[in-house]
Amino acid sequence: FAEDALQVPWYVCAGNHDYYGGNTGIQAEMDYTQKSDRWYYPSLYYSKDVTAADGTSITLLSIDTWRLNGGDTFVKFDPATNRSALRNLTDVLIKHEAGVITNGTVHQLLKHFPEEDPSDRVEVSSDSDQLQFIEKALSKSTADWKIVMGHFPVHSASRFEHGDTPSLVKSLEPLLEKYNVDMYFNGHDHILQHIVKNSVSYFGSGAGAREHNGVNKGYKGLKGYMEGKYGFMAHKGNKTSLETTFVNEDGSKTYTYTINKE
Repeated sequence: FAEDALQVPWYVCAGNHDYYGGNTGIQAEMDYTQKSDRWYYPSLYYSKDVTAADGTSITLLSIDTWRLNGGDTFVKFDPATNRSALRNLTDVLIKHEAGVITNGTVHQLLKHFPEEDPSDRVEVSSDSDQLQFIEKALSKSTADWKIVMGHFPVHSASRFEHGDTPSLVKSLEPLLEKYNVDMYFNGHDHILQHIVKNSVSYFGSGAGAREHNGVNKGYKGLKGYMEGKYGFMAHKGNKTSLETTFVNEDGSKTYTYTINKE
């Protein structure tokens, strides 16, 4: 990552594969904040106020969707006790055999997460502390733009992957709407997509790690998407406009959307 364009702050949030490395892995990622001039991941979730050269102000809220969701498809996690366990060992092994899970991923899952004990199940509780943090940070923000980022999508039009995260639709989406958040960024599903619901733009950028084909083109609120190619999103703006562009692996621009404010 030595290119000049990448010599900027990297604001980080953790996803499921970060957690697959165990608690020591997550802690190492946070500790790296003290060693790098670019890497910024001081805590599991945080709020950062950023001011651009032209005076445009941004509240950037990085959240931990693993904790809000109680783990993921394969792992059950309780944020109150930090206990975790595999939801279904047989399912993990079957998906590995089918090629859905890589060798590296299955190794991490089996290394760091025991199969759930039926006599001592992991009871998933709400991450009320984080939800309170999110609400407080958004309520006090007076920035020109409010941007929230988390690994799991709230809404997703991807097919044959993960799609919507029901727990986030229930607990997070009302806060995004209540406090007039402009954008929610996520990864997890391996396409580029833009969905608008109740004035919140949901941008899913997961095409940097894997190619995926499969989009529900009839998904309500879907404005643009890119599938089957590697790609990323680029953003530029000022106090009254914020433009997002989809860029695919050959450098061509496939979709552009601008949010305008009076």
